[in-house]
Amino acid sequence: MASKNNTAGSSSSDQARERARQIADRQSRRSNGKPVGLIAAVIALLVIIALIIGVVVWQNNRAKIPEAGPVPASANQYGGITVTKDGIVQNSSDVQERDLSQEPEPAATADTSKTPPGVVDQDQAASNGKPVQVVIFQDFECVHCADFEKQNADAIKRAVDAGDVQVEYRNLNFLDRATRDQYSSRAANAAYVVAEQVDSDQYMEFAQELFSHQGTGGLSNQQIADIANKHGANVTADQLGENTYRPMVNVMSRESINNGVAGTPTIFIDGKRYEGGNFQDALKKAVDEKK
Repeated sequence: MASKNNTAGSSSSDQARERARQIADRQSRRSNGKPVGLIAAVIALLVIIALIIGVVVWQNNRAKIPEAGPVPASANQYGGITVTKDGIVQNSSDVQERDLSQEPEPAATADTSKTPPGVVDQDQAASNGKPVQVVIFQDFECVHCADFEKQNADAIKRAVDAGDVQVEYRNLNFLDRATRDQYSSRAANAAYVVAEQVDSDQYMEFAQELFSHQGTGGLSNQQIADIANKHGANVTADQLGENTYRPMVNVMSRESINNGVAGTPTIFIDGKRYEGGNFQDALKKAVDEKK
């Protein structure tokens, strides 16, 4: 991704240099050949180039995401936001920081026989006395995730409100390259910030609205902040631009691939990988088996 940013920055610099050259050329012609006009044009050109280089360097430095970063208060150590009838679980991580360098490079093909860490063992789930655990690996830029959300979000919300289900959202960045400004990562970062401030219903409504904009090329930080504030949060575009939880998003996404998540949405219901069919029927079956 860094190479993509550098290429974009180089292209912008080249275009700006050409504009500056044209300005200098016009200034030179206006001077009727007098040296003072040429000198002024050269000075103007140098100033413009210096400004361009400064902006490009600033943008590239800002885009660099550290390998290590904090685990959000709203997440467990695996990056999951757990939503229950009593609210969003806070401060549940066993560690304060995650580091991408500690996670192996993913294999070319994900081993879907694996179960990601933090997903309940399906043999133990039947008798653990807890609500059905639904873990959803999703990407805010994924059209299939948006379809799943549209079809099932209300049913999941009802099951959570009833205390029958607790749902854990792991928001991945598999589709960062599908947009020009890493929308998947930015939206996932925002979700952590929002989940630290709002209740379960507000968070799920925030996520629903984000998904309703899927396929538009990615929302700006200001647009995401506006949606967040509409649903009970108090965040700014500048706050989202700090990318505080982007390291966590990177770690979680790689960890997910290394543990069998080949695409999104990938869903586990009480430890069993959902393989298709009617999701609401599968969820109801899992709930009924615990009653």
